[in-house]
Amino acid sequence: MIRRNRSRILGAALAALAVAAAGCGSSGSAGANGSSAATVNTLVIANAVKVDTLDPEANSVNESIWLDQNLYSRLLQPNATGTGLLPDLAQSWAISRDGLTYTFHLRTDAKFSNGSPVTAADVVYSIDRSRKFAGGWGFLLTAVKTVAATSAHTVVVTLSQPHTPLLADLAMYAYSVVPEKLVKAQGAAFFQHPVGSGPFMITSFKADSEVDLARNPHFYGTKPKVQKVRYLIVPNDNTRVLMLESKKADIIENPPGNLITQIDKTPGLSVQLFPSTRVDFIELDEHFAPFKKALVRQALNYAIDRKALVKLAYQGHATPGASFMPYKMQYYDSSLSPYPYNPAKAKQLLTQAGYPHGFSTFLITVSGDVAGQAEAVVLKSELAAVGINVSIQSYELTTAYSKEDGGHSQMGERYWTNDIIDPDEVATFGADCTGGANAFASYWCDKQVIQAVAAARSERSAAKRQQLYSQIQQAVYQQSPFVVLDYSPYRYGVGGWVHGFHVSPLGSYDLSLENLTVSAH
Repeated sequence: MIRRNRSRILGAALAALAVAAAGCGSSGSAGANGSSAATVNTLVIANAVKVDTLDPEANSVNESIWLDQNLYSRLLQPNATGTGLLPDLAQSWAISRDGLTYTFHLRTDAKFSNGSPVTAADVVYSIDRSRKFAGGWGFLLTAVKTVAATSAHTVVVTLSQPHTPLLADLAMYAYSVVPEKLVKAQGAAFFQHPVGSGPFMITSFKADSEVDLARNPHFYGTKPKVQKVRYLIVPNDNTRVLMLESKKADIIENPPGNLITQIDKTPGLSVQLFPSTRVDFIELDEHFAPFKKALVRQALNYAIDRKALVKLAYQGHATPGASFMPYKMQYYDSSLSPYPYNPAKAKQLLTQAGYPHGFSTFLITVSGDVAGQAEAVVLKSELAAVGINVSIQSYELTTAYSKEDGGHSQMGERYWTNDIIDPDEVATFGADCTGGANAFASYWCDKQVIQAVAAARSERSAAKRQQLYSQIQQAVYQQSPFVVLDYSPYRYGVGGWVHGFHVSPLGSYDLSLENLTVSAH
């Protein structure tokens, strides 16, 4: 958006947004001096992506995952810094000396939003349901033999072998607890108006346009200070910025990198950059002949100027990437450096691989993603310089993901973020082709890496786990089944009238919504 045209563009956009973005509700409260201080009871968040599902076992889109974490509870939950675990439904737990039995003691006051009690049977049902879900996250819990309710408030998990990430896994959104009787009775219809035990509950659900939440009156934890949260689905990046500027939204997701400075200069607005576990990369599908060769995959790494990419796509608000694991997370290998920009080396490797004149391919991107589109333009130009002709194909996010998965892609612009505090998720998902995601749809397989991933899961020594994860990271770096581009922060545009919004490195913000307040605006 050009600054001198802001007024004209803003006026037109507001007319179009009048129906979709209703204003916030407010109520009055007496101040210390006897005056009336207006307080807003509704928080409005504008997200970029439609909701894929409210079923936690089937979530695949971050925006839906982070929304769902306000609706459901789990046995445990990550802390606000994404570095440790907190009690949730489980007030305490014990691990046997051999590491094969975990006993969880549930709080006795937990209720679902309809007032019914949360029982150990609900926990067992929910975990087993997610373990069995086809295409889900059951591959993280392959060491689990049984999950049993030994009393109304006790759950025992028995393993076939030690599984160090178990507590982190059970704090994942996929293992959220749902009421067994209602889900069995209603089936898929339950998730059109689900009942959970989190701090908020659903009051209205339109996946493509708006989701409304209200405070759960039966929530056992900190009662949120805001009474309602309204999620508006607004795919266009610039439109979300206009909504923030006009105070039709309190918080917007992913403001374009090229508008960060502009937003920060606007009185009362700011862009907040939160440390993240996000890794931006290019997926290379090895069903496409050139990408079967490691030399070609390495050539792509040398052909890309990551510093230029970060500057153009993120205005410098990102870090050039090396390891496929999130930046500085647990067991991150800091000895790896980003591939240097060396087009001559890229051409040499292509010639060695049998492609002296390059080849043609396509890159799938997400339409409406300003940073992603800028990134794609840089990639197309830099790869053309070494003889690789790239056509850009843009689709809505869920369509893009479906085309990139399943072995029918060539290049895909992707990113991942961790959902758990342990690196097992990203290692199993991204480096183990037998782990359930075909090495993030690259179909790259390496026996030694697969063995190292398995060994790291069962290893209880932190020092030995570091060695194994370093081995995995170095193998991925050298063989390049995907091209790691950068580590970018979570970006949110936030009105100055919002107090206490915080996003953890895992992307969740449910803990901050329990204490967040919104002033009149």
